[in-house]
Amino acid sequence: MDRYSNDTYYIRCNNLDLIEHALNRIFEQEGSRRIPLPPLSIDDTELSVEEIENDVVFQRRYNSNLANELWMFGLFAGELGWTIVKSFPRNLLCRRAQDVDRPRLSQLVMQLGTDAFYIGYSEEISLLMETDAKGSIFISGSVDRDDSEEDKFFDEQINLVDRIPSIEQLKLMYSKAPQRFFLLNVSEQVQRAEQELKEEQDKRFKEWQEQFLDSYAKRYFSIMSPNELEQWKVRFRQNRNQLFDEKGGNKLFRAWSNAWQDLSDMASGFQIFEIGIGRQLGGAPNYWHLGRESLVYRAYTQQQQLEADGARLLYFQPPQ
Repeated sequence: MDRYSNDTYYIRCNNLDLIEHALNRIFEQEGSRRIPLPPLSIDDTELSVEEIENDVVFQRRYNSNLANELWMFGLFAGELGWTIVKSFPRNLLCRRAQDVDRPRLSQLVMQLGTDAFYIGYSEEISLLMETDAKGSIFISGSVDRDDSEEDKFFDEQINLVDRIPSIEQLKLMYSKAPQRFFLLNVSEQVQRAEQELKEEQDKRFKEWQEQFLDSYAKRYFSIMSPNELEQWKVRFRQNRNQLFDEKGGNKLFRAWSNAWQDLSDMASGFQIFEIGIGRQLGGAPNYWHLGRESLVYRAYTQQQQLEADGARLLYFQPPQ
């Protein structure tokens, strides 16, 4: 997926009131306070909902400045007793408040007496942060940003850096059913979410590949006997790169590359885990991935719809 990114918190608690009250306490202690959704303005000119909806570069123009004036949370009912939390800024709960010795997500679950985890995926990070009621934190994955150390995620140490793993870590992380959770005891359904999506994608790929082979053979191998055609398909399935290197392989490779665009939306690597978990726990309607319409954008343009879907929107003024 081109430039796909997502940041989601999963709280093992389905009581939105408790989560809201815990967030209130945490941010009040920081000197922040609850506020109504403030009006938006650019260059001292207030924007209408219609102007926000029509401003295709709204997020780039406004979000960087808005974070100094507004912090926002969206609480969404999930599945299997979990609540989905989206925040603006997106890493707000992963960071520590001033003079606090742990990230806000850890503070939150210690107050709630439960577990939570954060999954972040983008061009820069592939990361899972696990937190429990005792205050334990385990972070696995990698961060590739100029302003961050390779083994740090903000102020937190990454326990398992997948860019320099041991042999045993490789076995755990890249096996057919890789281990992702190292601190939390999650259900079998959650553990299988990644593998189920892999199997779904494998099935889709195999069906697509057969359609490609039939189409290519019909176009270029019309005089080939059924037996010869099946032998060619077997060779392709086993080692298509070898066929690409043989006579006529360039044409076959170009056709394959062009057809491959049909599968450009398929996930890979850590992204499969991130999407699998979101689909498993996201609930209905599912807000674990907001796409191009950020939480800020939706709050200003779709507030009634979000509330009708059971979402809880919280707004805070950051400490001054």
